[in-house]
Amino acid sequence: MDVNVFQQKVKSAQTGGQPMICTPLIGQTKEELFLEVEVLAEKKPDVIEWRADFFNHLNDKEQVIATLKGMIEKADSIPFLFTIRSEKEGGERISLSEDEKVSLLVELCATQLVAAVDFELMHDVSHIQQVSQAAKRNGVILIVSYHDFQRTPAADRLVELFTHAESVGADIAKIAVMPHSYEDALTLLSATGKANKHLSIPVISMAMGEYGAFTRMVGGLFGSVMTFAVGKESSAPGQVAIQDLNTVLSIVFSKNQ
Repeated sequence: MDVNVFQQKVKSAQTGGQPMICTPLIGQTKEELFLEVEVLAEKKPDVIEWRADFFNHLNDKEQVIATLKGMIEKADSIPFLFTIRSEKEGGERISLSEDEKVSLLVELCATQLVAAVDFELMHDVSHIQQVSQAAKRNGVILIVSYHDFQRTPAADRLVELFTHAESVGADIAKIAVMPHSYEDALTLLSATGKANKHLSIPVISMAMGEYGAFTRMVGGLFGSVMTFAVGKESSAPGQVAIQDLNTVLSIVFSKNQ
């Protein structure tokens, strides 16, 4: 996978362009995933995220790689983001140990099939740096992410988390939180704006649930270079259908077109 397409879209978003729209794949089998990709490719997202924690054969590297190759063939040159979301941060329960998870991410980077991989900030720093080094060796973007499905930390704490992600080797820092009011969602947007000004790497952010849905539409105004939409099925609360999100973003960012 040519990472240049992904990098160009990031740079465009950083300079005031429309943020990338990423849609998730959550199929459990190769057949389900292939059908999902065909549906998503017609909707033309900027990025497809394979949420591989849903995949029934995640413990078989050969099947993972073969399935990824098959999806890429059907995706019409759309870049892929590979994610094994931790159960602690909203993912599915998987049989892989931490070391096995790192090993799979390192091997995926070596194939150069994906444009980016996601690995959580909660992991041991040595593991994050292993993935970071593998990503850099192979020209793959590392997104270091943090998810809080219970609350929205204070703005200063969110900026600290963005900064910490950069310090451990992230190419892009991502934060997703759960707001309990619109004020919480505004806290997330404020922290995004501050981090965008002070970090040397791009940021991604969103607030989940009903109070956070609007952040997926306007987060780019505060510096978030990517937003997530429903392609076939949602992978997080508050995701908006890709057709609706495209319409809103085209209006919000029309002045920059």
